[in-house]
Amino acid sequence: MMKYPEIFLLPALMFADYFLTVAGSIKRDKKYSEHFKVEHYELNPIWQKSIAEKKWFNVRHILLTVSITAILAGMVEFCDLPNSIIQCILGALFVSFSIVVGRHLSNILMFRYLIRRPNEISGQVTTTHSLMLWWSMYQYLAALVPIAIIALFAPSPFAIGALIGAALIFVVHLNWIRKYKKKLKKSNKDMKQTA
Repeated sequence: MMKYPEIFLLPALMFADYFLTVAGSIKRDKKYSEHFKVEHYELNPIWQKSIAEKKWFNVRHILLTVSITAILAGMVEFCDLPNSIIQCILGALFVSFSIVVGRHLSNILMFRYLIRRPNEISGQVTTTHSLMLWWSMYQYLAALVPIAIIALFAPSPFAIGALIGAALIFVVHLNWIRKYKKKLKKSNKDMKQTA
């Protein structure tokens, strides 16, 4: 019998993240995209192509999810890690993915609201991908601040892991911003060379 069956929440959250991204992309195209023009709906460059193509079945994502779950299960079940370390790891993974899933649900509900009430919005805004990355990162403060308060006043390995997981969302966004700037710089350099 497994010592930590809650590990199986991880693949559920990872699959929810992917499937809700596809669902959000589909809903977004029905009304929201008429008013908000963005380069990519999906912020993670690894999944941008498959999300743009609305691929429900993604072998790469399935293999990644199964691999990460298997590695985590092997670590917590067969390595002699202290329970506090395991709780910290679970807190980081479960909370960070939960924040992302919550964000997807929020987006889908907003897209659905605009589909049902199209007269409540007019005009058009065009944003760069860089702005969307910064915007997304700043919106995650709504989760990071209360998690930090919980970790400060009710410290536990899970709460500290949750804080680490929430903070890692910022690190990931900063990495995407760095990669995007590098890609943009290379593209601009290539355009100058061909001109």
